[in-house]
Amino acid sequence: MGPIAISILLLGAGAFFLYTIQHRFRVLRALAPADRTDHSDLRIERLFEFGFGQKRMVDPEARFTGLMHVFIFMAFLVLSLRTITLFGMGFSESFHLPLLGEESSLGRAYLFAKDLVLVAAAIGATYFIVLRAAFKPDRMTASWEAYLILGFIFGLMVTDMMFEGGAMAISGKRETFLPVSSAMASLFAGAGLSPDALSIISKIGYWAHLSIILAFGNFLPYGKHFHVITSLPNVYLSRLTPSGQLSKLNLEDENATTFGVSKAHELTWKQGLDVYSCTECGRCQTHCPTYVTGKPLTHKALNQTIKHHLYEVSDKLFANKPDELPALAGGAVAFDTIWACTTCGWCETACPVLIENVPRIVDMRRYMTMMESKFPEEVTRVFKGMETQGNPWGLGSNTRDAWAEGLDVPRCADGGEFEYLFFVGCSGAYDDRQKKVSRAIVKILQAARVKFAILGNEETCNGESARRMGNEMLFQTLAGQNVATFNNYKVKKVLTQCPHCFNTIKNEFPQLGGNFEVVHHSELIAKLIEDGRISLAQTEEINKLTGSVTYHDSCYLGRHNGVYEAPRQALASVPGLKLAELPRSERQGFCCGAGGGRMWMEEKLGTRINQNRVEEVEKSGASTVATACPFCLTMLKDGISEKGLEQKIAVKDVAELIAEALPSSGVAKRAS
Repeated sequence: MGPIAISILLLGAGAFFLYTIQHRFRVLRALAPADRTDHSDLRIERLFEFGFGQKRMVDPEARFTGLMHVFIFMAFLVLSLRTITLFGMGFSESFHLPLLGEESSLGRAYLFAKDLVLVAAAIGATYFIVLRAAFKPDRMTASWEAYLILGFIFGLMVTDMMFEGGAMAISGKRETFLPVSSAMASLFAGAGLSPDALSIISKIGYWAHLSIILAFGNFLPYGKHFHVITSLPNVYLSRLTPSGQLSKLNLEDENATTFGVSKAHELTWKQGLDVYSCTECGRCQTHCPTYVTGKPLTHKALNQTIKHHLYEVSDKLFANKPDELPALAGGAVAFDTIWACTTCGWCETACPVLIENVPRIVDMRRYMTMMESKFPEEVTRVFKGMETQGNPWGLGSNTRDAWAEGLDVPRCADGGEFEYLFFVGCSGAYDDRQKKVSRAIVKILQAARVKFAILGNEETCNGESARRMGNEMLFQTLAGQNVATFNNYKVKKVLTQCPHCFNTIKNEFPQLGGNFEVVHHSELIAKLIEDGRISLAQTEEINKLTGSVTYHDSCYLGRHNGVYEAPRQALASVPGLKLAELPRSERQGFCCGAGGGRMWMEEKLGTRINQNRVEEVEKSGASTVATACPFCLTMLKDGISEKGLEQKIAVKDVAELIAEALPSSGVAKRAS
C-alpha cells in the first residue's frame, strides 16, 4: 500500500505542479529578452550573500523579524533533503540518502541540524502568526493566504516531530543526535500510549507531512509565496550595474517601432521574474516617500498588479498577438502611479530578493513620453528649456557662467592646466540660492590651491531629469554633447556639486563614451581637510549657528552611490559645530521628493514629501539642516517656508558651512 500510495501522490501532485509551473515560465518566455548570464562568479557571490546568506532579512530595522524568517528559510534548506528521504522511505523503510544515514558522522550531524531547525521554524511560524493577528504591522498585507502558508510550515515541523518521535517511542531508542525527536518520544512514552497508538501517531505524522508538502508545493505558484521557487534564481540573475544607472535605448535601431514599455510583451523576462519573486514583505514601503505620503504608488502593490496582468493576458502573449494586448502603461498601471516615483531607490535597497523596481517605471515613462507625449503638463516647459537653452528653466545659455563673476575662475577654453573640471550643473549656475553654494565651493578650492576649471557657457544640462522623465532622446543628446566637450578638453577628473550630475556623469556617461573619474564636492572637501590642505576654525560665522546641525542624506549620493561618510566627516571637522543625526538617515534616509524628475512636477496627491522630512528635522531640535544636493536644498527650504519655520530652521550646503569655517574671509589666489 505504501509504495502505491506514494506513487499516486507523487504522480498526481507532480503532474499538476508541472502544468502550473510550465504556464508561469511560458509567460516569461513570451516577454522581451534580457542578458543576465555575464559574470557568473559575481552572481554566485551575490547568491550566497543575499540569497543563502539572507543579508537583507536581518537589517537593523527588523532584525528580530528577519531572524525568524531566517529560521524558516534554513528549515527549507535543511528539510529539502529530509523530504527526499521521507518519500524514499515510502518505498523502503531503511532508505536514506548517501552519507546521511544514522551510522555515519555526517548523517548524525545532519539529523541533529534537522531536529534543531524543526523547532526554530515552528517558533518562526508561530511568531509570524501572532505578529499578523495581534500586532498587524503596516507593511504586512492582511490575507488568508499568509495564515494558510504559515499553517503549512508549522504543520510540516510538527508532523515530522510526530513521525520521528512516535517511531522512536515504539523502538525505545533515544539518540543524542536527535534531541527534539527523543524529547517527543519521551513525551509520548510518558503519556502511557500503547504501541498501536504510537504507530498511528507516527503514520499520521508521516502521511500528513507528505500531503502538506505536496499541497504546499502546488499552492506556491498561485500566490505570493511563489518566491519560494523564484527568489534564489532572481537574486542570481539580478543586475550587476550600479543602481543609479538606467539602461541605454538604441535610438538608432531601424527596426524599432516603439520605445519603452507600453504593453506586457515589452517587459523583459527578468522584469516578469521580479514580480513573481515579490514576497509582499512590505520592506519597500517603510521609507518609500510615495507610500509614506499617500501617493498612488507602492512597489509591493505594483508588483502584484503587473503579475496578475501577465496572468490575465497570458493567452494573447502565447498567441503572439501584441496588437490585441491591453495597455499596461496608463492602463493596468495608472498614469499617476507611473509618475509618482521619485526613483529614490529605497525599495531596491530594502528588497531581500533584489527586485528592480525603478527601471520598469522609467521604461513605462519612456513609452508615455516618447511615443504618446503623455506626461504631467508642467514637464513640457522643462523639456523645452533643456532643448533650447540647455537648462530646465529655459534661461539664456549665454548667462550660464554669470554666477562666477568676480571670482577669477578659470575656463577650460583659457588653455591652462587643471586637475578637476568643476561641472557646475544647472542649479549651481542658474538658481540664485544654489549660486551661493557654487561660490562657496570655489572659495574652498582656491583656499586649498586646487587646480580646476569650468566650462562656462560651453557647459549644458547633462539630461539626468530628462532621462528619468522618460525622454531618452533628449538625455542622449545633452549627455552626448557634454561627453564630446569633456573629451575635447581631455578631461580626466570631474567635480560635481549635484548628486544627480555626479550619478549621471559617473554611471551613465560611460554608455556614451565618456569615462571619467567623478568626485562629489563633499568627498573632495573631506579629502582636502584630511590632507591638511585647508584648515578650519570656529569663526564668527560658525558661532552664529545656534543649536545643532543635522545632515540630510541625498538619495543619489547615498543610496545610489554609497557616499555617506564624506559629508559627515567634513562637518565633524568644523570646530564648534554640534552634529546630530536624524532618525531616518544614511541608507534609511528619507527622500526630499525631487528625484526622478519630480523636482519639476507639481505634487498634487497625498501630503508633501518635503514637509514630511521638515517635520522630522523640526522634531530633532536641529537649528540647521545641512545638505549636499541642490534639489534637497531647494525642497527643504521650500518645506521650511511652507511650514512657517524660517526663523527656527536654516538650510545650508556642506560646502557653505566649510567655507564659513575657513579662518580667512579672503580667497587665495588661484594655483598657477
